[in-house]
Order: sequence, then structure tokens, then C-alpha cells
Amino acid sequence: MAVRAARAMAEVTPRAAVHAPCGSPAPAVLKGVFVRSRTYRHLVAQLPCKFCGVPGLSQCAHANTDKGVSLKVCDLESFPLCADRPGVRGCHALFDQGALLTKLARREIERVWIADTQRQIWAMGLWPKSLPVPAFVELPS
Repeated sequence: MAVRAARAMAEVTPRAAVHAPCGSPAPAVLKGVFVRSRTYRHLVAQLPCKFCGVPGLSQCAHANTDKGVSLKVCDLESFPLCADRPGVRGCHALFDQGALLTKLARREIERVWIADTQRQIWAMGLWPKSLPVPAFVELPS
């Protein structure tokens, strides 16, 4: 076996490596500031479940899109989904496991639910003063 390997290596013709010039180095990607707010998460959890509409059983569910391994996205990118209860799997667990919607449908609906949740909290006048004003709010000039 060693003899065959040596013979095969002797027949190999080395070639130059292929190198594509990159020009200037790529600009650094700025990481967004992730908002962490217990107050906001509690406000989200007080809303009815976005999937089934059941009130009083919601948890703050973070979007699954654009997150890192074992990292949650910004708290502002969350929406209410109901929790597990005796004998019933909640929408939060089913959503995270991909049992409610396809991945593509989840990605589309997450953006809608996030925006709707932010609008609801803003409309109730409960938006925490310590958080940035949501993008949909027009500030006076």
C-alpha cells in the first residue's frame, strides 16, 4: 500500500495555487445593539397569542430568524405565543420546533407579528421610555 501511494505521489504534477485578488479589505460589519428589556418582554407576554389568540397564557417569543447559535435576537424582535399547559402543547414550543409553519412561512410571519406587537404596545401607551422609539412612529420635526 505504501509503495502504491509513493508511486501515485511521484506522478502528481504540482501546479500553482489559484488566487483571486480581493482588492481592498471588506468593511467591518457593525453589530447591532441588542435591546434587553425585562419590562418589554413582560408587556409582550401580556398580549394574546399571535397564533391561536388565547389570552392570559402568552410568553415572549423571540424571532428565530437572524439569530446565532444559542443567542436570542433583540427583545424588540419578539411577539406573544402561548405556553405549554397540562395536556396541551403551546404555540411557542410548536412554533420553535417548526410544527406550526414552514420555515419560509415562519420568516414571513415573524416580521408581521413583531411589527404588530410593537404597534399594540405603542398604541396602549405602554412603550418603555428607556427603549428606542419604534420605526413606525413619526417624531415631530
